[in-house]
Amino acid sequence: MRCMSAVILVLALAGGVAAEELKQAPDFSLPNLDGKTVRLSEVNKERPVLLSFWATWCVPCPQEMQHLQRFHEKYEQAGLRILAVSIDGPKTMSKVKPFVSGRRFTFPVLLDSNNDVYRLYQVSAVPSVCLLKPGGTAVLHHVGYKPGDEVGLEKEIRKILGLPEGEGGASGSAGEANESETDSSGGAAAQDSSAAGAKPGGTAEETAR
Repeated sequence: MRCMSAVILVLALAGGVAAEELKQAPDFSLPNLDGKTVRLSEVNKERPVLLSFWATWCVPCPQEMQHLQRFHEKYEQAGLRILAVSIDGPKTMSKVKPFVSGRRFTFPVLLDSNNDVYRLYQVSAVPSVCLLKPGGTAVLHHVGYKPGDEVGLEKEIRKILGLPEGEGGASGSAGEANESETDSSGGAAAQDSSAAGAKPGGTAEETAR
């Protein structure tokens, strides 16, 4: 995934990644699960935003999203906003709401059923996350998920919120053990569905089945 039109050089760190080049993330509007339109620039005007691209057919996505829920509960009062962008197309879009409610995720979920934002951000695989400073400057970009990635991500979240280091992420929610056997290669862990996910229009969904 590219958080903006120019390529961001991603540096692998212990348990996380950082963007060497800071760029402006493109603005967009998408409906949430209730049909209300959410505009990134309005949410991101004065608060940092963690953008997450995911899909119901993505194998490692549920495990990463458990950590997003933890971040939502832990840092919302400090100002963090999470926007989870589903790239499910027409064939699987009906699964999004049950997927979210069944796992008790309470962060906002947006529907990119035409893959417009997916293409705008040049997402190469799911899950993908992009951390934005208030005003839209991207400070971190990470593609894929393997256990431990959440540690580096949480460090960056705390940094952008101006919180001290050291209270980092005790990873682990109930269900995580059941998901932990997914391919640790992260973006490719959707059993090639993430690679196919770079092709809009339902190809990814069919490949993932």
